[in-house]
Amino acid sequence: MVTGPPGDSGMLWAIERKTIQMFEKLIWKDDRLLLNDLVFRMEHFLNENWELGERCFRFYKVKGLIDEYEYAFAKRPNWRPRHILEIGMWHGGSLPFWFESLRPEKLVGLDLADRTDSAYFSEYVSSRALESRIKTYWKTSQTDAQMLGRILESDFGGRLDLVMDDASHHYGPSKASFEYLFPRMPEGALYVIEDWAWAHWAEFQTPNHSWTWEIPLTRLVFDLVEAVGTSTSLVKSLEVYKGFVIVERGPISAAEVTGFTLENYISRRKEPNPGLRSALRGLIAALRAKI
Repeated sequence: MVTGPPGDSGMLWAIERKTIQMFEKLIWKDDRLLLNDLVFRMEHFLNENWELGERCFRFYKVKGLIDEYEYAFAKRPNWRPRHILEIGMWHGGSLPFWFESLRPEKLVGLDLADRTDSAYFSEYVSSRALESRIKTYWKTSQTDAQMLGRILESDFGGRLDLVMDDASHHYGPSKASFEYLFPRMPEGALYVIEDWAWAHWAEFQTPNHSWTWEIPLTRLVFDLVEAVGTSTSLVKSLEVYKGFVIVERGPISAAEVTGFTLENYISRRKEPNPGLRSALRGLIAALRAKI
């Protein structure tokens, strides 16, 4: 289990950095990220001095998160995903970022938002003749299994090497997407769940926050840890970072896809009846008092 990259002075990190070239062209500024001739407006740091209007991609990620991705991917120097699905692309700015960084054969993004591609995005795709390699699906829910199946078959020919879930961040919808897509991916494929730790951030713990009654996404991480402990075939590896979780697909058989649920791969110890447990503790305490 990994918690995050070491400092830049670490020898291991220095060695690993030599093996990866995915992010070497990134130029980070106070309010923007530059990649070749592309401009990504960093929404976390947007200010009144922004001069480019909408001539940019709106980017809702920060350097610390991308550094974690660089560290995680550096451990896989020969890994290059051919087919990538991003669930939750916000305004679409992350799609060109991942395409330019990972250079897949096909990249598809979906989002629940009722909107269309921005002019800057459309210009990017058309100017590089990427219509057959980048595709977006707006007004599409991550829980729509029928649509996920259609995208999997029509856009990827049934094979997905990398899924990145940056959508609802809610337990139920995130679990639904995982349970449909993960078992249909090949062994060794990666499934990423971003922002799993939101319930542990101070801004989400105020009594009037709209997510107060939502089940923490941490629950899904716990489910996956339990599955790792139970099954020898479902999950090959599970890596936990501050910004995301990476789940590597194990060698489960195609026959296990139908009716797949995480619960089928989790065995939990049966806890004693709470009343009985309390009585036993009382009895033990009484016996100790007499000794």
